[in-house]
Amino acid sequence: GKGGIGKSTTSSNLSAAFTKLGKKVLQIGCDPKHDSTFTLTGRLVPTVIDTLKEVDFHAGELRPEDFVYEGYNGVKCVEAGGPPAGTGCGGYVVGQTVKLLKQHHLLEETDVVLFDVLGDVVCGGFAMP
Repeated sequence: GKGGIGKSTTSSNLSAAFTKLGKKVLQIGCDPKHDSTFTLTGRLVPTVIDTLKEVDFHAGELRPEDFVYEGYNGVKCVEAGGPPAGTGCGGYVVGQTVKLLKQHHLLEETDVVLFDVLGDVVCGGFAMP
């Protein structure tokens, strides 16, 4: 739904609860603000898009520890990031993030994956109420 209704808090609480059940959890924040995993890590972690920029978008140069951060009770945390408002498509960034996760087999090694999507309707409905 719309912004500011607790999607990130709910996602983080679900991530934490799943780890308490013994599940391997990956939470992916899909918002340019990159604050989805803040309550799990205690900080704003660098985004995948910013990390890719640092290596001139040569994804092969990245290792998981360059963009995956450990949060509360072992939750793996990733922030996709995104373009500044009005300058591009968030769907592209999420697609690049998923591609990178697949390259490193991180989706296969995870029991539960939570995507915390942004509340604004962008890119023709990437996220909708």
